[in-house]
Amino acid sequence: MRATVHIDLEKIKHNANVVSRECEKAGISLAAVTKVHCAATDINLALYVAGIRRFADSRIENLAKMREMPIERWLLRVPAPSIASQVIADSDLSLNSEIETVRLLNKAAKEAGKTHGVILMWDLGDLREGYFSYSDIEMAALEALSMPNIHFRGIGTNLNCYGGVDPSVENMDSLIEIAGRLEAAGAPCEFISGGASSTYSLLLDGTLPGKINNLRIGDSIYLGRDRLKLEKAPGMHDDAFVLSAEVVEIKSKPSIPIGNIGLAALNVKPAFTDKGIRKRAILSVGKQDIDLDLVCLDSGVSILGGSSDHLIADISDSGTSYKVGSTIQFKMGYSAILRAMTSAYVEKEYA
Repeated sequence: MRATVHIDLEKIKHNANVVSRECEKAGISLAAVTKVHCAATDINLALYVAGIRRFADSRIENLAKMREMPIERWLLRVPAPSIASQVIADSDLSLNSEIETVRLLNKAAKEAGKTHGVILMWDLGDLREGYFSYSDIEMAALEALSMPNIHFRGIGTNLNCYGGVDPSVENMDSLIEIAGRLEAAGAPCEFISGGASSTYSLLLDGTLPGKINNLRIGDSIYLGRDRLKLEKAPGMHDDAFVLSAEVVEIKSKPSIPIGNIGLAALNVKPAFTDKGIRKRAILSVGKQDIDLDLVCLDSGVSILGGSSDHLIADISDSGTSYKVGSTIQFKMGYSAILRAMTSAYVEKEYA
């Protein structure tokens, strides 16, 4: 068999129900982020059955798959000017940080006979997308309001991505302050979008300021976890995605390579601990297909590393007698899911 991702739709639906209920209780609108699974139709339908009606993705191609669904589609990645017409065709709202692009969206929307929603992004210190000067975002918001085919719908922020800056009460209050200043200047904010699953963690611990009224959540739905604490959230499933990979070799070998150690595959310089001779398994999946953000369901198996084509595991402490042709299963982290669902070489199997 090839490597396979086993996807439990009932567990995803359960997690989506939990997140949706928590957001609803707090008066927060939820946009389910679909990019990690490439907007797979079966998963989209599970989210829809769970009652979610707003879907968000960073790839316009993924949003195009949802044309027939009665939902609101949000483009998360700042639109490239060259695809303004496609953005209008396949999304209802986009997150923006350049007024020049909003002008192009207005032009494309006019040509298509549509109105397009815009949220302007504010940078709270993570240093990815977003305005950093209040005068700039105010001018952009007021100009967007004057555009006949643009519907200015508020402001948002992104955290915990490029710079790794965690959401906090303080930076959420800063976002709320900017929204208040925009509203005082004549730009009403329907949405104050406080970020993603890491901000949902503030909601779980009861510290999210009340004026934050939108979150864009993927990680917590698919992994069932508190993103900031990196632990399973109460009442949720953390094993909706499981990877199976076939063993193609078993050998007992030294735990440290023999010879001068330079760069390994993909320009990584590996580090090793001498544990003597160990029983090792090579599996039929590699970094072209997955990230090593994996936890083996067999606690006696540990991941040693991998190359573009293979994953190497230490099976010395396992109570299972693995053979060539056996399969080993792993619970998947976010980056492992993202890469595997994108890969054409990994099979997807839906429960």
